[in-house]
Amino acid sequence: MLLSRTRCCVRPTSLHVQQYSTSKQLPKNAAGAFTSNKHIAQTVNAGDATLNKTLVYIGPFAETMQRYKMVASLFGACGLCAVPALLSTGQAPALSVLFAGASAVAPAVFIHWYTRDLVTRLMVYDDVKTVERQRRRPREITGGKWIGIETCSALGRPREDTMWLSDLRPMAVSNNSAKTVNWRFKNRRFALERAVVEADPFLLGLDKVVQNNNKL
Repeated sequence: MLLSRTRCCVRPTSLHVQQYSTSKQLPKNAAGAFTSNKHIAQTVNAGDATLNKTLVYIGPFAETMQRYKMVASLFGACGLCAVPALLSTGQAPALSVLFAGASAVAPAVFIHWYTRDLVTRLMVYDDVKTVERQRRRPREITGGKWIGIETCSALGRPREDTMWLSDLRPMAVSNNSAKTVNWRFKNRRFALERAVVEADPFLLGLDKVVQNNNKL
């Protein structure tokens, strides 16, 4: 009797993935020891239902850096807008007004120059199960992996560069960059926190492939 009641409560829950519209987003669990348990959203198109995207790295200061850049760019824009207004009054020396405008823009320029290579997020175009399996067996990671590296623009907006893992090249480590793992793609440079990379076997596997790319 109990079994029959249980069967009566069952409802069909399956739904074909093509029934989702292009604006529907499916959450994917973020993988990695340092990525927290946030989710990333991936737009699923009806004609591309096999695409998967897994977050494997989040920069320790990603959100703080984005907020700093947004605030610095806002104050810089306000300072530049005040320059013509002050010049039109004629009550302040022109040189002083120009220096005031330059000082308003300088923080945004300095912050962006100092953090322009820092990676905020690293995404791998694989499903979570594949990432977790390769985390246990990093030797399975090859250069034929499509990845996305996200950095932060001067205005605090995310910018993602996609490439094959085999297209990345390692950069020589100097004394100033000893705390980061440095990759290069064409004229772009990427810096990841070394402590985060060394604590994650999957990230170490990615870095090992990049280091071997230099020998090809």
